[in-house]
Formats: sequence, structure tokens, C-alpha cells
Amino acid sequence: MYPIVKKEKLADKIYLMDVKAPRVAQYCEPGQFVIVKIDEQGERIPLTICDYNREAGTITIVFQTVGASTQRMVSLEQGDAFADFVGPLGCPSDLIDEDIEELKKKKIVFIAGGVGTAPVIADNAQGVVVQQSLLQAGLQGVGRRRLCIKAQRCAGSGYEN
Repeated sequence: MYPIVKKEKLADKIYLMDVKAPRVAQYCEPGQFVIVKIDEQGERIPLTICDYNREAGTITIVFQTVGASTQRMVSLEQGDAFADFVGPLGCPSDLIDEDIEELKKKKIVFIAGGVGTAPVIADNAQGVVVQQSLLQAGLQGVGRRRLCIKAQRCAGSGYEN
């Protein structure tokens, strides 16, 4: 069993939980994810690791209630536990292999929204990212397609419209 040591409502239908999972906390890196099950009959729910504390043995997850399983997760409180908490899974962020002092000198743009910001928050927790909203970056009103095209061109992908 994996006990919930903290639960916090961040916004309408968006929640944060710290879960005691020492083995996962020991080996996880920014950008990886876990799969949780509320009980033995429950659905497997993949969630990005938002943060971790190796000393405390905890993992922070952020989720949005969108279906029956995440709605059941909301009913869990501090002291309740997940039946399964599998991870870390997936590939970590490419940024973890770079020197932290060199990363601080670079200009890196992360574009994310909603609960998709969890991996960006995880990178920022490592001291890599300066938080700046799209509005602050002057990107408000830019359509998704135009933004993707600009990002691809900036990356030198050779994409042509």
C-alpha cells in the first residue's frame, strides 16, 4: 500500500497528492511517470511525476478529474492509500544529462497547459526553468498551428508550410 501524505485542491477539478513511495522516489527523474491503481479492481491510471523528495520517500502527482477513476481518486484523503504505485516509467527529460550551470545560461521555452504542466514543473524543481506564462512571453492570441510551425522552424526541423 502507498499512503497519501498530502492532498491539495489546486483549482477546479485539479488536485495534487504527495504519495509515500520510497522506491519510486529513490530512482525517478524529471519527465517520468507512474501508474496508480486505487484498489485491486481499479483501472490503471498513468500520471506524470510532478516532483519528488528522495529523503522523505514521496512522489508528487497532479491530476484532473475527467472520468470515473480520477473522480474516485478525489474521494481519497490523507491517510488513505493506493493499492499499486508502479514506476518510475518512461524516459526522463533530456535536460537531466546537461550541466545545471550551463542550462541556467540557456534560453529554453516550455509551452504547456493544464495538467500538462506537470513535467515542466518537475524540470523547474531542479532549478532549470524560469517560470513565465505564455501571456508574459507575448504569445497570447497566437494560434496553436502557427505556434507549432514557429517552434518547428526554430528547432531547424526543415518544416515548410
